[in-house]
Amino acid sequence: MRIGILGAAWIGPMGLIEPAKEVDGVEVTALAARDPQRARAYAEEHGIPLVFDSYDALLASDEIDAVYNPLPNSHHARWTIAALEAGKPVLLEKPFTANADEACQVAEAAEDTGLVVMEAFHWRFHPQAERAIELVAEGAVGEMTHVEAAMVFPSMHGPDDIRYRYDLAGGALMDTGSYALSNLRAFGELEVVRAEAEEMAPDVDRRTTAELRYRNGGATASMLSEFTGTDQKAELGDPEDIDPDAFDFEFRAEVVVTGTKGQLHIDNPLAPMWGRGLTVTDPNGETVVQEAAEQVATYTCQLLAFRACVEDSGPNLYPPSESIKTMELIDAVYQAAGLPVRVGI
Repeated sequence: MRIGILGAAWIGPMGLIEPAKEVDGVEVTALAARDPQRARAYAEEHGIPLVFDSYDALLASDEIDAVYNPLPNSHHARWTIAALEAGKPVLLEKPFTANADEACQVAEAAEDTGLVVMEAFHWRFHPQAERAIELVAEGAVGEMTHVEAAMVFPSMHGPDDIRYRYDLAGGALMDTGSYALSNLRAFGELEVVRAEAEEMAPDVDRRTTAELRYRNGGATASMLSEFTGTDQKAELGDPEDIDPDAFDFEFRAEVVVTGTKGQLHIDNPLAPMWGRGLTVTDPNGETVVQEAAEQVATYTCQLLAFRACVEDSGPNLYPPSESIKTMELIDAVYQAAGLPVRVGI
């Protein structure tokens, strides 16, 4: 499978280029970016043989079988639909689109073309995610009563970064919060009760909290999404080489499922290979289950799943139907917090 990348995004090496070296039958063969000079430098650095002058030219190429879209959130829908119409399946970075309406448009294009679109919630493809869902379903914590998801990331970029711009559909909820909401959705469908947001720019949230409830049963949920250190420009080098332990700012990634018989704690569901695995405790706080995560990168698992889905009709754990539900929650949280829904181009 020959994959072309839209844009010279910093997530490219972590999200695709390095995993492709671990997955047989996949190679990153092309890149297109708005800045041709930057595209050539990026391609040379990462050993990508083909550079196109435009996204359209890459999509039209017969030398590309599939597309990885890590463009700004506002550009996700437009260029994913264009890729599908060009006959290319798409691995689409989260969040799926700028809003739920756009997610429905992408879903319609995927259905019309019969091609795969997989949202890149890489955590969901790691074996630990399935094991956590299994433990809860088996009653390891009894009847579920509350689920908490927190995703707090240090600001690794300057104030002009795409994550901090409303016109590019940025905000903490779109970034860290999309992970937290997808974590919560692994245990059932939700509705928003209330939400609050702190802005770092007009209509752009640096911190958002939400209270939710599961539609089936009486369980509740809470979510925290936050960028820390957004008032500083972190001089930390290339983000793909950064060790979270080196940050001066807070990093927190966890999910806690509470039930009538105990708790399940998932340490760093985002990158389980860096975390302490799964722990189930009883009401007295005694450990009854302790499982380490498999030491395989989530992005490698994701690429394996994408290849299998495209080439072998394997399962798609995050198809457009799932992505629509996550985007509907994101829209609802923004509205409950008094901020406008994001917009695309």
